[in-house]
Amino acid sequence: MSDAQTQMARRADDLVDRIGFNTASLANRPLAEAARIGRELGFAGIELLSFADYRHSCGDLAGLYFDRLTAEERDTLERVIAPFEHVSVHAPFWDIAPFSPNPGIRDESRRQLRDTTAVSASLGASTVTTHVVARHGYQWPEYRDDVIGLYGELGDLAAEREITVTIETGFPREIDEFAALIHDIDHPAVGANVDVGHLRGLMTPEQQQSGDAAATYNDLLARHIDSLGAKVIHLHLHDTRRSDFRDHREYGTGIIDLTPVFRRLLELDYRGLANFELEEADAVGALRRSRERVIDAIRAAAC
Repeated sequence: MSDAQTQMARRADDLVDRIGFNTASLANRPLAEAARIGRELGFAGIELLSFADYRHSCGDLAGLYFDRLTAEERDTLERVIAPFEHVSVHAPFWDIAPFSPNPGIRDESRRQLRDTTAVSASLGASTVTTHVVARHGYQWPEYRDDVIGLYGELGDLAAEREITVTIETGFPREIDEFAALIHDIDHPAVGANVDVGHLRGLMTPEQQQSGDAAATYNDLLARHIDSLGAKVIHLHLHDTRRSDFRDHREYGTGIIDLTPVFRRLLELDYRGLANFELEEADAVGALRRSRERVIDAIRAAAC
């Protein structure tokens, strides 16, 4: 085996050890139960929700508002995450509007993001995922500088606490615009969370139903990774169903091919986490099978 092959194999082993799951993958279960199941499935990382009382199509999601933790809740949370080597956090994104013209809504939304970042760091998390929430009624160039300014502030807060903040794939929706935002924020503690299924809105209905749909989507995903380069510092993993382009499916059952994604990331010496975000009725089985297939994809990427 050549030195380059040995290096790729070592990086693959390291990435396998950084596979985790978002607790939203195990709906209708208390946080402690979701954590226990995750450990039993072999996950080394857990991604917590810093919001509560929300649900997706499979049921209620376990989470806590980090800015409102009681001493008892914090003690419980620390016990829950203790078995995991890697911890990450998904900040509030439903119902917040950090770029709203309304100063009350804007200020409260930003306070929640700041507090989530600070508490996440104190819990030993390595990164916090956020979403850029569009300003209703405005065009993107009109408030782009405001977004850059906020993430500069969040980056400073994160850097002080040795944590990172990421923006998840989704908005700005165009690949080049998203990459330009991340690069223009230009902060060492701010990067991208590549959600592998969130580019489906870039394909027309005709493209989604064509025989080339999988190839077209995987080309978009490759462009997304290449446009960000070393600014990719977190991953959300799942699949997109061929029949209706529904995302957050069990990996290996849809159109996404992660082997070339992992190959590119291994070449970049990617050091972030890779967490599943699934929305399946057979939650435990889907997580187990997805983990096994992703490990195979990582191993294949290293060859």
